[in-house]
Amino acid sequence: MEKGEPSDVLYVKFEPYCQWKKIEDSDVLEVQLPEFKKEELRVRIKNNSILTISGEQLAAKDGKKMHFNRDIKLPKDVFPDEIRAKFGGNILSITMPKKASPPEISKPNPDNASEDKLTQSNGNGKPKNFISKLKSPLSRLKFSKATATAMATAVVILAVGVYYLIKN
Repeated sequence: MEKGEPSDVLYVKFEPYCQWKKIEDSDVLEVQLPEFKKEELRVRIKNNSILTISGEQLAAKDGKKMHFNRDIKLPKDVFPDEIRAKFGGNILSITMPKKASPPEISKPNPDNASEDKLTQSNGNGKPKNFISKLKSPLSRLKFSKATATAMATAVVILAVGVYYLIKN
């Protein structure tokens, strides 16, 4: 307890509202801290994996002192040594620069190579074999295995029936 502070101060645990924002090369955690001052806040990193945000009001307001403590597991793709915090407008913004992800290397697909040949232009603005690239509505239908089996069975029965009618 601080000197000159009344003994009947009530400590109130406060749970701040936090919101994550993703920017192209970093993650930003915004913590809303109304009624707090910069000198009442503390941001620490434990073991390069846990971000600890804490705060306690230095002066009691209406006989109450608010305090909070929040631990957040750091994402694996951030640089713990480059994390920065700034406080303004009752919002604590913690910027966490992300490690650059390795570029994805796509392997050439032999199927795509044949499609590329089909789509080369023939000079009139349309690709070669333009009509062969169009698909009929039936070719886009997706059937379950059971539906396909039932349809095949029906076609076989129909074929046998037609054969029987022709022979008699």
